[in-house]
Amino acid sequence: MRYRAPLMPGEQVVTCNRAHPMKLLRPLLVLLLGIFLASMLQVLGSLSAGWSAAAPIVLIAALVYAAVRGYRWAVTGYALTSRRLVIFRGLGKRLPLAIPWEIVDEVRGPRGPYARWAGFGTVRVRARGQGFDLTYQKEPGRFVEMCDEYRGHCLGALHDPGAPV
Repeated sequence: MRYRAPLMPGEQVVTCNRAHPMKLLRPLLVLLLGIFLASMLQVLGSLSAGWSAAAPIVLIAALVYAAVRGYRWAVTGYALTSRRLVIFRGLGKRLPLAIPWEIVDEVRGPRGPYARWAGFGTVRVRARGQGFDLTYQKEPGRFVEMCDEYRGHCLGALHDPGAPV
């Protein structure tokens, strides 16, 4: 994923990625279920004429759901810079959500065997009373460690103006 927001002077992009592809599993299952139900409704339609009109509706609904979820996955991303955490949502003129390290209270992620085994998890960012969930974050433990490291660098630079950011 490409970083799409302007950088402040001296700011560097540490990492930029989107949610794990496993987030697309539910839309895929809904699409497969829609195809199955549409084919079953076609069979029922051959027995009774009332069911034949429902098959295209079920199939179109499943297609629209899968397409919307796939689009959201493709345009949503997370970036970690030396001065802030940036959440991208959408394309075009929609501005990304930038959370400066100065207002971040806590960054937590799943710790345990499941997150390490699966390779993804939800990272929770708490900033001045607001909470943000970065769902299906790749390697959440490593991402939380990087957030803590750069948050510490940034807050240290605020207390010591001569220190590099």
